[in-house]
Amino acid sequence: LHEQAHWGTQALVDQFENKYVCVGAYGIDKRILEGCLTCQKVNKRQLREKVQGGREIAKRPFEKIQADFTKLPKVGRYQYLLVLVDHLTHFVKAFPVARCTAKTVIKILLEEIIPRYGTVTVVDSNRGTHFTSRIIKETAELFGTKWEYHTPWYPQSSSKVKRMNGEIKKNLTKLMIETKMNWVKCLPLALLYIRTQPRTDTGISPFEMIYGMPYDFGTPIENPKVEDALLREYIVELMKRRQELRKKGLVAQRPPLDMSIHTSQPGDQVLIKTW
Repeated sequence: LHEQAHWGTQALVDQFENKYVCVGAYGIDKRILEGCLTCQKVNKRQLREKVQGGREIAKRPFEKIQADFTKLPKVGRYQYLLVLVDHLTHFVKAFPVARCTAKTVIKILLEEIIPRYGTVTVVDSNRGTHFTSRIIKETAELFGTKWEYHTPWYPQSSSKVKRMNGEIKKNLTKLMIETKMNWVKCLPLALLYIRTQPRTDTGISPFEMIYGMPYDFGTPIENPKVEDALLREYIVELMKRRQELRKKGLVAQRPPLDMSIHTSQPGDQVLIKTW
């Protein structure tokens, strides 16, 4: 019957049970359908959403970052923004640049990131020439940094920095409308708003995860004077609080899967529906 009509599993079962009774009929018909090459090529499969894996977890700020260039309207010599997002805290750094070059990436890493946050263990990015050139690979090797590249078939690999690009542009647009200034001048304030906004997954802001306390938007007040002994105790407590806050960043990250989500192996033949 299936060879003639190519019905689905349930339709075959219903037709069969009009005249016959068979224990396990659904399983038998399902195997028949799975063995039909014509149906496998044509039928639309209802795929269950698989649990997606992630990257190795970052344990300190700017240990692992995601990098990308995004284009903006030209202002003076600046036309691009190099965006760097920390995997642990989601703290964002963004730098106006004139061109998308490998030398620009290296310069910012050496002058702005490594001196402030220490050596970056892993940088992940797309496969643009500004990230794949020889100078990038040589410099990364010199500092013991592993440079990982996103697959073009899985754009979600860049989702963290791509979402941040959109968030930066959204905040820049609002500030430009209100202040009538260009995006280069609005950038510091836009970054401040992004860094100090509490995240939905952790409940705290990237600023608080970096510095151990929320950003104070209130009126400046004179801080009380603290004796040296109390100041030392305060610093110790602040360090403990920062560690506790960063644990939330660990939980929010998506680690690699420890199990396979399919049975296909490299070299296996699979069917890909193209229309």
